[in-house]
Amino acid sequence: MNMFWKEVPFLRIVLPFVIGILIFFYEPASYWIPSTICVLLCALPLVLFNQLNDYLKIKYAFWKGIFLQLMLISAGYLVCIFHTVSNQSNWYKHAVINFDYALIMIKEEPQEKPKTRKVLAEVKELCRGTLSIATKGDVFIYFKQSEKASTLKQGDILLVKNVFRDIRSNGNPGEFDYASYCHSKNIYQTAYLKESDWALGSLHVTTFISFFDRLGERSRNILKLNIQDSISLGIAEALLMGYRNDIDPDVWQAYSNTGIVHVIAISGMHMAMIYMSVRWLLFLIPFMKRNRMLSLSLAIVFMWMFAAMTGLPPSVTRAAIMFSFLGIGEMLDRDISGLNNLAASAFCLLCINPFWLRDVGFQLSYLAVLSLLLFYSRVYNWFEPKSKIGDAIWKLMAGTIAAQILTFPLCVYYFHQFPLLFLLTNLIAVPATTIILYAEIVLIVFSWLPIFANFLGGCISLAISLLNEFVFYIGKLSFAVWSGLQINGFQTLLLFGIVILLSTWLMAKKKMYLPVALSAVFLLLCSFTIDRFHSLRQQRLIVYNDPKKSTIDLIKGDHFYSPDGDSIATSNSLKYVLQPSRLFYGAFRKDSTLINSMSSKGIDVFQFAGKRIVRIRNSTFRSSQTIQADYLILSGTSDPEADWIRSNFSVSMIIVDSSIPSWKMEDLKRKLGGLALPVYYVIEKGAFVVAL
Repeated sequence: MNMFWKEVPFLRIVLPFVIGILIFFYEPASYWIPSTICVLLCALPLVLFNQLNDYLKIKYAFWKGIFLQLMLISAGYLVCIFHTVSNQSNWYKHAVINFDYALIMIKEEPQEKPKTRKVLAEVKELCRGTLSIATKGDVFIYFKQSEKASTLKQGDILLVKNVFRDIRSNGNPGEFDYASYCHSKNIYQTAYLKESDWALGSLHVTTFISFFDRLGERSRNILKLNIQDSISLGIAEALLMGYRNDIDPDVWQAYSNTGIVHVIAISGMHMAMIYMSVRWLLFLIPFMKRNRMLSLSLAIVFMWMFAAMTGLPPSVTRAAIMFSFLGIGEMLDRDISGLNNLAASAFCLLCINPFWLRDVGFQLSYLAVLSLLLFYSRVYNWFEPKSKIGDAIWKLMAGTIAAQILTFPLCVYYFHQFPLLFLLTNLIAVPATTIILYAEIVLIVFSWLPIFANFLGGCISLAISLLNEFVFYIGKLSFAVWSGLQINGFQTLLLFGIVILLSTWLMAKKKMYLPVALSAVFLLLCSFTIDRFHSLRQQRLIVYNDPKKSTIDLIKGDHFYSPDGDSIATSNSLKYVLQPSRLFYGAFRKDSTLINSMSSKGIDVFQFAGKRIVRIRNSTFRSSQTIQADYLILSGTSDPEADWIRSNFSVSMIIVDSSIPSWKMEDLKRKLGGLALPVYYVIEKGAFVVAL
C-alpha cells in the first residue's frame, strides 16, 4: 500500500483538496479569513519540518501528513470562496436594485429558441442617468425573436433595461434543478427583453475566447453548408464540437437509451481518439518514431488544434487538459502512473474552476478514464482472441465493459436507467462515429474544395442516417434499457462501495473484502426495502409548479392519478414534471379509481384520502350553500375577493397554482390578505406537496 501511494503523489493531493471543495458545497459560507489562517498555520509546521534531522523527520512523519491534509482541505475551501462571484464586492447584484439600466457584453454565440434568442452575457456596468459603476457577473438574457435580435453576436455591447429577476427552482419532486445548475456556474439571474428594452452599442469586443468561438461557428457553418439533412447535421455538430442545440430530442433520447450518448457528447473519448490516432500515424514514420518526444508533442499540439476548432467548450477543454497530462507523462519516458497523471489533471482543473466538480460530464469523464486505467487490462485478460480482427473487437468490448464498472452507479443516479445492450451498440457505434469524426475533420480541412466537400458531406449524412436507423431499431426493443431506476445519494455511495470491494476481492485475491461487500449488498437491499415500504404507505397531493398550467397529481402507494392527464399527455409537462415526480415517489401505475370527482362551471371537486380538494378556474359562479374543503386551489382566470371566498367556501388552506401569472400575485396577495388562512403561492415557493 505504501508503494502505491508513493507512485501516485497527486492522488494524495487531490483527495483532500476535493474534500475541501465538497465541504464548501454543503457549507457555502465566505469564511475566507479562517480558511486563509488555517492554510498558513498548517504550512508553517511543514516548512519547519524540513529543518529537522532525519530521525525527527521519521518520528514526526505522521504529523507532517496531518498538517498537509488539513492545509489542502482548507485550500480547497478557499479556492471555492474566491471562485464564488457573490463574495466579490463588484458583483452587479449587490447594487442592481438601485439602477435602471445595465451595460452588458454577449459572451457566447446566441442560441436559437422557438420564440427567443438566448445569450450568456456579462454585466459590465450598471447605469442610472449620468451615474454608472463598473461591475462583473453573468446573466442569461432571452431576446424576443425579431430582425433586430437576429443580428446579435458574440462580443456585442448592449444597453439593456434592468428587468433582471432571480432564477428560481420550480421545486417539483424529482425534477432537474435548473436553478442549482445555474448557481454552480455563478449565474443567479435572467431577463426577458422585448425589442424596446435594449439597444445595440457601437462597440464590439474581441477577446481571446471569442477567437475560438468564431472558429467553432465557422466549423458549424461548413457543416451546415455541406450536410443538408437537419437530423444528421445535429449529430455531426455534436460529434465534432459538442454543439447540441440542433439535435432532435428523440434522437438524443434514442442514443441515451442505447448507452452510446457518449459518442456524440464530445468528451475524453474524442480527445483520446485524436491523440492516439495522430500518435500512431506519426510512429509509422521512421524519423518520428526515433524522435519520440517530438512525435508525442505534435500529437498533443494536434489534439489542441482540434479542440480549438470546436470552439473550446468546457467539456473539450477539460478533456484536452486531462490527456495533455497523460501525454506529457508518456513523453517524459518515465515509469509514471497513469493514475497519478489523471489526478494531476483533475487537481489543475479544479484549481481553475472548483465548481466543475459538480458537472456531470466532469464526473463521468474522470470516472470512465479511472475505470479504464484500473480494469481494462484485467478485463482484456479474460479472453485471448485467435485472430487480429477478433482481438480488435475484444479490445473494444473490454474497453466498453471496463468503462462501465465505475460509471454505472452514477449513470443510474443521474439518468435513472441503464442500457442493457451497451456492448452491442458500442461495438457498432464507436467504430462508425470514429470514421464519421475523421471524415468531418477532413471536410473542415478541405472545405475550400466545394465539389469534394459536398460529396463528403453527403457521405457523412448517409453514414449518420444509417447509424440513427440502427440506434432507433435497438432502442425500440423492449429489453434495450432498464428504466425506472431511482436511487438516492446514500444508495449511490453503497453501490460504489460494493463495486470497489468486489473488484478488490477479485483482483487482489483478498478474502476479507468479500464479507464486507456482501454486508454492503445487504445494507443496500435493506435501504431499498425501507424505501418501498414507505412508498406503499404514502398518500400525497402534489400541485406542481408548471408555468402557465394547472397540473395536479394524487398519489396513493405506487398508484397515481392526474385529473388533467388527457390534456397534458402530449406536452412537456408529462416528460419534465409528472414522470420525474412519479419516479421519485415510486408511483408507476395509473389508477383512475383513486378519487371521486365532479366538475361543473369552472369548479372541480376531488375526494381523496379522506380529504376534499376543490379547484376553481374562475370566480364567476355562486353557490347556494357553503362548500366545505380542506384545500382550495385557485387556478386559471380566477381572481377572487376575500368576501367571495368567505361566502362560498369553508376551507383550511388556499393554494395558488402556477397557471396564475406572476404579475397578478401582488394584487392577489392584497385581496387574500384579509383571510385568516394560510395561503401557498406555488409560483414563488415551488410545488406544493402534502402527505395526507
